[in-house]
Amino acid sequence: MTEPLSPGDGTHAPDAAALAAELQSVIEAVAGVTAVYPARPLWQTIAGAARSAVTGEARSRVDVASSDTGRPVTAVKVRIGVSGAHPAPHVARAVAAAVRQHLSPHPVTVQVGIVQIGSEEAADASGAQEM
Repeated sequence: MTEPLSPGDGTHAPDAAALAAELQSVIEAVAGVTAVYPARPLWQTIAGAARSAVTGEARSRVDVASSDTGRPVTAVKVRIGVSGAHPAPHVARAVAAAVRQHLSPHPVTVQVGIVQIGSEEAADASGAQEM
């Protein structure tokens, strides 16, 4: 289940990397989340992957973007794996709510994509392959 990303200029906030790491921890703490995958599939970020390989910087698993409206964060995009023991739509809504609560009182649009539903063991194996 996703909630559409609002239009913005796609620029990243100055502290986007630190905020992305914070949000990843918030997302991983939600019941039913078994993995957090890169926000954009590798085939969509070939240039970013090449830059990461050259600079040694890890690619963020949570995409944090802002617009020119002066607000620090206006959009968050994340892709997750969900345990088969939890209803995927409920987990997606819980992730979106946790992100919004963490960034409160600032309004934010959250897009949650579910890329795997299954056991934690399967998610761990897939997470290692997609990295």
